[in-house]
Amino acid sequence: MANIRQVLFILIAAWLIPATVLAHQHQLDDSIIEEFGLEFAQNYLEASLAHDEMWAVFPRSEDDALEHPDYYGGHYFCEKGMFVYNVVDSLMADAETDVFAEFLEKDSVDVQKVEFSHEQLLLILDEIAQFTVANPHSPLEISTWGIDACANRVVVKIHGYNQESEAIFKRDVIDSPMITLEEGPPADVLIPRANVDTDRLFAQTETTLQPGTRVNIGDYGFSVGYPATRGAEAGFVTALHGHVLDGYDVRAGDAVVGYVTEPIVFDGSVDGAFISLQHAGVGSTVDDKTLAASDMRPSQGMILASISTPPDCTTRLQRNIKVTNAHYWANFGGGLVLSDMIQTDGDAQSGESGGLVFRPVGNSAQIMGIIVGSESTSAEGKNMFFSWAGAIDGTINVAEL
Repeated sequence: MANIRQVLFILIAAWLIPATVLAHQHQLDDSIIEEFGLEFAQNYLEASLAHDEMWAVFPRSEDDALEHPDYYGGHYFCEKGMFVYNVVDSLMADAETDVFAEFLEKDSVDVQKVEFSHEQLLLILDEIAQFTVANPHSPLEISTWGIDACANRVVVKIHGYNQESEAIFKRDVIDSPMITLEEGPPADVLIPRANVDTDRLFAQTETTLQPGTRVNIGDYGFSVGYPATRGAEAGFVTALHGHVLDGYDVRAGDAVVGYVTEPIVFDGSVDGAFISLQHAGVGSTVDDKTLAASDMRPSQGMILASISTPPDCTTRLQRNIKVTNAHYWANFGGGLVLSDMIQTDGDAQSGESGGLVFRPVGNSAQIMGIIVGSESTSAEGKNMFFSWAGAIDGTINVAEL
């Protein structure tokens, strides 16, 4: 339960960030109304206010990490757009007497009783990852796993799922009521979306790149992510999927705009690389919204947007996407696992790797992360997933904007 320091932090934060201030940051979005309907958009607006208030007042540790109460079972935006906060049924009494109880009583918050805490589910994710990394040649083809906050379960996808593979999983990995097993793709078709792009589809004449612009590094095509600095160097973050490209020129069309600099990470928790720019800059707006750094982690059901340049295109493409899994792990085979990414219902084709994922909030575009890949080998590249900017920044030591 919250200690005295946490109580003071919650009360102070609630005073500093009143609901009226948060309301000015949110507004009904025409694209959401068009895609999901007016009723959903109105519910989602209220839910977003509740979500951001929760994020602002949630207790944090000394290293600024969120501290979840024991009764916390996760949260999500439901299909109707409303905000749902999970509370462990057996600990409901604790929730009702905690300093956070006032938040749970809001009309815009739907409290759902669940069996398992968020921390319990996170431990399951870790156990599966440890097995996958330690057993790269296991006949059990575990593809992906992540938390479904709505079902309050860890969903594990296994290629060739049947009764035999289920028995092997329960025997060799873990047997737990917190897990749901499903059919999944082979690990080797979890496709990082970079493409071999020697033709360079268009000439870059401007010296300012934009988030989502196509760039070429060696024979590979990527999309620009978000502007960042690393020490005294200015540049941008993208996803290079571990390709050893340190020192390579970065080209936009036929113009050399910068070079790849270490570090390049494609292991553990992120897929990220810092590109140092010498002859170009990166724009600070997307769709007339100003880019803004954010430490907020996307939530299941949250509506975001991606911007990148698909193959055979000369212009950037922006799309609304919905988060389907906020804690998503993927097995790329050979013991390589990327942890704690975010899965969406969006598409990702070759060349879109590194493209920006952001959250439209009023006049700002909060940086959420960069595109990594998808679960499908089809042309559309369904179930796009991305690395969270909060994990990337700390791993490769960059500062947004």
